[in-house]
Order: sequence, then C-alpha cells, then structure tokens
Amino acid sequence: MPGGTEGPDPRSGGAGPGSGTLAVVGCLLSALALLTGIVSLVVHYAVTSPTSPYQIVFSASGTECVAADAEDSDLVLDEETGEVLYCGLLPPVHDSGRAYAGGAFSAEEVGRVTGLSRSLASDGDLSGEDRQAVAELVAEISRERGYEKMSPTLLERVTWTVGLCGVIGGLAVLVGLGLLAHYLDPPPR
Repeated sequence: MPGGTEGPDPRSGGAGPGSGTLAVVGCLLSALALLTGIVSLVVHYAVTSPTSPYQIVFSASGTECVAADAEDSDLVLDEETGEVLYCGLLPPVHDSGRAYAGGAFSAEEVGRVTGLSRSLASDGDLSGEDRQAVAELVAEISRERGYEKMSPTLLERVTWTVGLCGVIGGLAVLVGLGLLAHYLDPPPR
C-alpha cells in the first residue's frame, strides 16, 4: 500500500532513524574522551616530579596490616603511644631503647621521629596538632635529604584522574556502542 508504514527500511538493518546520529555522536564523544585522556596523561608525566620517600602513617595498635594502608617505605606510628608499629608475624628483635631503620628512614631519623611522637603522646594519644608536629619533623628530615615535595601536587592528581577517566570512559563508550549495534542490528538474511 503506498504511503503506509510497513516497518523499518530493510537497508538500515532494522535500526531506527536516529541510530546513525547516535552512532556518530557516540563515536565523537568517545574520540574526544580518548584524546582528552591521552593528552592529560602526557601532561601528567611531563609535570610529575618525585615525591619524598619519607612518609609516616598513624595507625591503631593491633589493627591488621594491609598493604593499602601503608607502603613499604612508610613509617607506621601508633596513634596512642607514638611508638613504631611493625607489620609481620613477629616484631623485630632489638635492644630496648634503640631505634632501627624503617622504610626510607635511618635509625637516627626513626629515633628523632619516635622521640617526638612519644613525648607528644605522653597524655594518652596523638591529637591533630601532635600529628601535624610529627609531620613537620618528617618534612624537615625530607628537606635535609633533598626532597622538597611531600605529596603529589594538585596538577599531578587532576591530570592523572582526568587522563585515566578519559581513556577508560572513551574505551567504554566505544565498547558500549559496539555492543549496542550488535544487539540492535538483526543478522543479515
């Protein structure tokens, strides 16, 4: 019957009239996301400078040691006593009162840090101001060893996040468009 609608155009593969526009917009968005992500990662690696390996972490005594809580280079301090906490089946055997090297810290540096943290924790725990004082001592030790930067800069964090999200998002849109096209288009007859 002329002028009647009998279904979708067989040349379009069964897809509706807006599917071509959706595919073009999706491809352009994914290409833009990929390009933004790649440029952001290139910028990230261009502006990144090394951070100090001298890092401290405050933890509660008796909590489980988890790799995500502290890197191997971190010095872990008890948040109540200021003592060094060790992760392992057995604590290290050492002479009483003698500090041992931990992470990037030498034995003398561990002694300086724990001396301050123990004295500040003499009232029962390390307050926010106490933790800041210990962090300032660690930053001073870091500067003595030639490291100025204690943590990644805002630009480094932003470019890494945007880059990673752009690349993953762009690839996800492409995969999604491919799956959508696969399931919407009927197989050829």
